[in-house]
Amino acid sequence: MTTRLAAASFLVISILVAWLTIHLPFAARVLQLLILVSMAYVAWLAWRGSRVMRRVFADGRSGAAEPTGLATGLPFVSLVVPARNEASVIAAAVTALRDQRYHAPDGTPEFEVLVVDDGSSDGTAEVAADVLAGEPHLSIRRREPGEGRPTKGSVLAWAMPFLRGDVIGTIDADTRVRPAFLERAMRAWQRDPGADALQVARLPRNAGRSWLTGAQAAEQLMDMASQCGRWATEGTAELRGNGMFVRRAALEEVGGWNERALTEDLDLSTRLSTVGRHVALAPEVAVEEESVETLEALWHQRLRWAEGSLRRLLQHGPGLVAGRQPLARKADFVAFAGEFLVPPLFAATIVASLVTIPLPGPADWTVPLSLFVGYGMGVFLLAIGGLSAAGERGPRLLGRAARGALFLSHWLVVVPVALVRIAFGPEPAGFRQTPRFVHD
Repeated sequence: MTTRLAAASFLVISILVAWLTIHLPFAARVLQLLILVSMAYVAWLAWRGSRVMRRVFADGRSGAAEPTGLATGLPFVSLVVPARNEASVIAAAVTALRDQRYHAPDGTPEFEVLVVDDGSSDGTAEVAADVLAGEPHLSIRRREPGEGRPTKGSVLAWAMPFLRGDVIGTIDADTRVRPAFLERAMRAWQRDPGADALQVARLPRNAGRSWLTGAQAAEQLMDMASQCGRWATEGTAELRGNGMFVRRAALEEVGGWNERALTEDLDLSTRLSTVGRHVALAPEVAVEEESVETLEALWHQRLRWAEGSLRRLLQHGPGLVAGRQPLARKADFVAFAGEFLVPPLFAATIVASLVTIPLPGPADWTVPLSLFVGYGMGVFLLAIGGLSAAGERGPRLLGRAARGALFLSHWLVVVPVALVRIAFGPEPAGFRQTPRFVHD
């Protein structure tokens, strides 16, 4: 009920601010000034994030961090692969994990892989078992239908008693990784040994399939630039689900995985921040995954992401602001949370302006225009930061950044819909699984 009231309050505030700004010139100018300030802040994050990414990529090219295949001085890692009806992709994912070069000097694996067959009906377990056979550090367990909530967080919580690592990593069933992935991730973590969680980069391996998948590739680089900027400025960088790692002790301190969360990664990120923990980034280490290839799949995926992110902000945000975080980190979180006000405010100003057309006093249409342009410029600058750090230059850089900015405008619709769902819709029973698009 508290979350519903908070979401409804968010909507009411958006409507009130929209009505004031389209009718009162002073209120409109104040809002537009805030938009300029937020754009400057985003530009600063893009610059800082791009610098971090460039430096890390340069170090990788120098050969100074060439993998050795040894896990000497590195933690034992437990990798969990939640899998529900993933027979089409699970074999390649598990094969890549099986082939990780992360061993003690005597050849003993310093990692384990647990595939959780989450009540599959398509033979996922049998396909995975063929790959895992004969490897004592690789296993598969089945969680029967109805044994827990239909969320990824519930699957991860169910798996915890079977894991023995000091570090827990999660890998999606459609993922491909290189043999040195695990070693490179753990060595990247040593750049920030005080961090209690780590997020690697996510790269769509089907980026060349269409405009839609290419835009998602630009989105991932934009997001990494933003996250690296927040990390470099002592902000509240976040986990992104696939390819995330967390220390078991920190996970237990915040109460484990949230089985009710639609986005267990974002929920965990905020809870870690609330108790003074933080997330590190490894932009030079990547998981290769599938991007969605249809608009329908994209809509359902983004609606779940938006609803999950909003729910954790409404539930855990006040505790973070009142917690024992440094002031700079709290300010970063407040600035980040404020970004979620732009989409409902944009929608409210459009509706309010349309409503006032037959009325005597004309609306100030520069308000929704300012919100749209400000939002678009912000994501464009982040895309420039991420893409340029990855080596893009010239017209191609500008074109891909513009495509990414245009693509990201879908959040202006998705976020208001998610807020309405939280305020007035039914409680979510679980998440809708993203379809797979297998081409190899």
